[in-house]
Amino acid sequence: MPLVTSKEVLLKARAEGYAVGAFNLNNMEMAQAIVQAAVEENAPVIIQASQGAIKYAGLEMITAMAKVLGESSPVPVVLHLDHGTDYKQNVKCLRAGFTSLMFDGHDLPLEQNIAMTAKIVDIAHSVGLPVEAEIGSVLTIEGLLSDAEMAEIRAMEIPKQFEVLRKKIGPAVDEHIAKPEEAKRFVEETGVDFLAAAVGSVHGLWLDVWPLRVDRLKEIYDAVQIPIVSHGSSGVLIDRAQAEAKGVELLPGEGSLLDAIKVGYTKINVATALSMEFNRAMLAAAAKRPGEKDPRKLLAPARDAVVAKTKEYIRLFNSTGKAGSSTVSSQSSGALGGGSVARGEE
Repeated sequence: MPLVTSKEVLLKARAEGYAVGAFNLNNMEMAQAIVQAAVEENAPVIIQASQGAIKYAGLEMITAMAKVLGESSPVPVVLHLDHGTDYKQNVKCLRAGFTSLMFDGHDLPLEQNIAMTAKIVDIAHSVGLPVEAEIGSVLTIEGLLSDAEMAEIRAMEIPKQFEVLRKKIGPAVDEHIAKPEEAKRFVEETGVDFLAAAVGSVHGLWLDVWPLRVDRLKEIYDAVQIPIVSHGSSGVLIDRAQAEAKGVELLPGEGSLLDAIKVGYTKINVATALSMEFNRAMLAAAAKRPGEKDPRKLLAPARDAVVAKTKEYIRLFNSTGKAGSSTVSSQSSGALGGGSVARGEE
């Protein structure tokens, strides 16, 4: 089917109490894997491109891949701009054929963020496209810790990792959490469709036990009544049982990704986890086949690994089976370009 807008899938998800995965692509194989996983799970999916991915692959190439994958897919596929940091980037993506936009003005003073977001909402809504915007700041682990610090922390046992991280980065993360009253004003004055409100996640974090301020998220959702978007989801605590199993103690008001879906999270971004899985599988394939001349022999296993990891997230978000009555056939999966490459195949 043709690409759909994020509004079509997210409003349905919010009404029915599940979340839709928004997965970042970096190359053709990752794009194929994301959509293949959605087809096999019969789930709606958002594939999104950052400005870095657009610079790497080219805007026309990104859009063309998404359109081909969407048209050959029986499930709803959205093409979303992730972290568009200026007006021109949003306009270029609108003209190219993206079906969902984002303006990330979190670094701007609130007044300027409101003014620019409203300007982008105006042009997007004039052609029927929804807009996501950001308030508060989802910080990056690279901006909080040096490579040497990260390597040292990674070598520790998980409870100790968490203890050190909470002490080193916790105060900065808390300082940048969004405020409900500012979120309410922001939505009212911009008309934005979805809000990326910072509630404690961190881009690039690897631990999978980092808690969210679920109490603040509930306050924000109650104030704005539109779907809330999770950025930096790869390192977030999945459920409370996971914290207990890993010896991590939560503070009052903290919770997991599953808790957050119940109170407002509707679009959940995943980037780091897929990229790391792709690299892991590709490097493992290269180690097994030293001297391999055909890159497809290394990229196909990486694609398969991303399919499996994406399906894990789709099931976690409870969006499996939410695409409608479409059934998946081997012919449908084949149309997405999946499948391994046989030796000797040209």
